[in-house]
Amino acid sequence: MAPSKNLSTQQRTQIMQKLLFALNKKGKPVLGTINALAIEFQVCRKTITCLWNEVKKQMMNNNKIIKLNSKRVDRQASNKIHFDEEKFKAIKYELKCTQHSVAKQIEVSQTTMCKWKNNKVIRKHTNAIKPTLNENNKLHWLSFALSKCEYDEQNDAFRFKPYTNIVHIDEKHFYLTRETQTYYLAPGEVEPHRECHSKRFIPKIMFICAVAKPIFTTNGDVFFDGKIGIWPFITQEPAKRSSKNRKRGELQTKPIQSITKEHIRAMFITNVLPTLREKWSQGLSKHIYIQQDNAKPYIAHNDRFIQALQYQKVAYNVTQLFTAVNNAFDNLSPHCLRFVFITLQACMIEVMKRQGRFDYHIPHMNKTKAAREDTLPDYLNMEKQLVLLIHFNIYSQS
Repeated sequence: MAPSKNLSTQQRTQIMQKLLFALNKKGKPVLGTINALAIEFQVCRKTITCLWNEVKKQMMNNNKIIKLNSKRVDRQASNKIHFDEEKFKAIKYELKCTQHSVAKQIEVSQTTMCKWKNNKVIRKHTNAIKPTLNENNKLHWLSFALSKCEYDEQNDAFRFKPYTNIVHIDEKHFYLTRETQTYYLAPGEVEPHRECHSKRFIPKIMFICAVAKPIFTTNGDVFFDGKIGIWPFITQEPAKRSSKNRKRGELQTKPIQSITKEHIRAMFITNVLPTLREKWSQGLSKHIYIQQDNAKPYIAHNDRFIQALQYQKVAYNVTQLFTAVNNAFDNLSPHCLRFVFITLQACMIEVMKRQGRFDYHIPHMNKTKAAREDTLPDYLNMEKQLVLLIHFNIYSQS
């Protein structure tokens, strides 16, 4: 005898039809019909008998046959927990930080929560805190976004400037090592031994990075990769006393713990500007803008060092710019840098739409697909009415 199994609604309907077709004069299935159906549908004889009893019961009560639904479907439908969206939204955000707390509030199991998450009924969101902006901050952001726009007379529209003569400067901190580090080793290979005096005081080194927008030829070749350089803030000091590692007076490299304007100015003189003159392409603009954020150690646009450069007869004219934009451009390929600049333009458009606020989502523009199809633009266009509205708001508040 074949093992019992759950029949679908279609199979149960077929069995019912064949039973009704094989009825004799007494209203019972012909001898051998139940055994034949059990063999055909690979179920036990008792399953066919239960179906026949259900058919007889419906014929006696209603004098007609109702469609026989699968028991498995009925059981799944009865066990399925309904998702009450209104009840879920009514939970306070403070109680939505863990699945356990949410499940407790709506009185369901954590297994149900996992099913809802896997079926995308609910979604997981990582929330980042945003800085508080006053009216002057919003006005500053709008002015910054507006300063990057230019008018296209041919198309009668506004667009972002090419960014080809702007060098972005930003700082980045790296720890000398990590407290825990993952390695991939061969069987039997000796594990590396790492040690330090204290895990709480792992040396940290600050780097300064300078990048510009990469430029590609019509054939897709890299004309200028935009990567100027990255330099550490370190110093060499003679050892004060002899030890097992070095003798007294031997130079040792140490990170600079407190970065001041003097360190930034020295980094510009010794590393940034010489490398910029060396790597800057001859076909680009000779007037270079250095874009920085508002970190206190950065030198101002009216610094005596910058003024001295402008009075000298040098090949490049350097101007300082400041804004609150913070972006990490280190360790990126030219194509990734191109994506970053397009995303930056899209973010500035969203800031302008929201009158300088940060409550926006970074738009998804399928940049990888556009780059693969060679349709990625170098700049984004803006609505003319939006730019005129921002102009009006800035001049009315100033």
